[in-house]
Amino acid sequence: MTVWFVMFWIAAGTLAYALVGYPLLMWVIARRARPIEPAAPRDWPSVSLIIPAHNEELVIAAKLRNVLALDYPADRLDVIVASDGSTDATVEIASRFRAEGVEVLDLQPNRGKSTALNAAAAQARGDVLCLCDANVLFRPDALRRMVAHFDDPRIGAVTGDVRIASEESDFETGERSYYSIERRIQLGESRFGSTIGVDGGMYVVRRELFQDLRPDTILDDFETSLRVIRQGARLIYEPRAIATENGTPTWKQEFVRRIRVKTGVVQSLKRGLWPRASQPLEVWKYLSHKLLRWLGPVWLVLLMIASIRLRNAGLIYQVALYSQLAFYGLAVLALASQTVRRTRLGGMAFYFTLSHIAMVVGLVRGLVCRPSGIWRRTSRTPVASPDVETSETCPVNGLPQGADQPHSVAGSSRERIRIELI
Repeated sequence: MTVWFVMFWIAAGTLAYALVGYPLLMWVIARRARPIEPAAPRDWPSVSLIIPAHNEELVIAAKLRNVLALDYPADRLDVIVASDGSTDATVEIASRFRAEGVEVLDLQPNRGKSTALNAAAAQARGDVLCLCDANVLFRPDALRRMVAHFDDPRIGAVTGDVRIASEESDFETGERSYYSIERRIQLGESRFGSTIGVDGGMYVVRRELFQDLRPDTILDDFETSLRVIRQGARLIYEPRAIATENGTPTWKQEFVRRIRVKTGVVQSLKRGLWPRASQPLEVWKYLSHKLLRWLGPVWLVLLMIASIRLRNAGLIYQVALYSQLAFYGLAVLALASQTVRRTRLGGMAFYFTLSHIAMVVGLVRGLVCRPSGIWRRTSRTPVASPDVETSETCPVNGLPQGADQPHSVAGSSRERIRIELI
């Protein structure tokens, strides 16, 4: 019985720390620490804003109008659209903006997002690279708020608050709760050292810190984040740099997306991409924020097994067992009923369980499959402008055949990797 006691308390303690203790600690730090208030630099650095695109004809015009209207010195900003093997009108539409200074790279054939980013970075003239998705619309001051931090030479990259317009999705309640917790963690981590990972929808990085990505890279933004940290620079979160994008409309698409993310996690682990041993603070954050959560399914299985074996050993073990059964039962009920899924508790149970099942599938695929750099996009249109406050060896690189038909959330859907969900 000693083995089961040890298993129970190790699993319970690890889950309590990773899911409650560490987020709570970061929340306290974020509340008590002084906000970072960078002064506007006398000379704004030049910025190359890079938009990787594959079949983005529905959103590319709105995206370019959005970035050309940013509150940033026009003579310090150049825009590059890197079309990676687009077969629609993406290149034609983007080319209409050449008179306004937009550079268009028509890369053929489709080789993958990482290859497109490498090509655009090689063409970039700016001291700072702004990497963003085609369906993410910035508030006018978003770029300026991120770039202002580069007046501090210790800061190498800044990520913003990309808000998901998911009100019409069928799992919105759980996703919103998860994001709320994640942003608090990022803010707390940024108060001392670095946050672990950017939001790939919108972030800026010093040009000299960007390193070319391997063509088969799945999590380009996460790998770029870790490389910045490994070079000794800070990566911080700026909550006032706000952008908006459409969320994944259905839980089935979210399930596929999260499988892809976890496959990319294994890829980054195989490549040895984590903070250096000489960076103990960042190692601790990486373990607490990422690795322990990636291993969440292991702790959950061990906890369930130990709870079953110890159910007659005391009241605490009986409570633990029946609480787990009730939680997963609620998740199953939420799967069958969207009404339950829209409640706070039902939504969180559903999203938590969905995420961990996807995590298992993604980790297995990452170990046994050979990823490809080729990407697919779902049809989508842009969200409202955020101007006011308010084929593969394994199917690991996007939606499987037959799953990429357009759905409707504010008129569209999208498939992209959001690193802060890892």
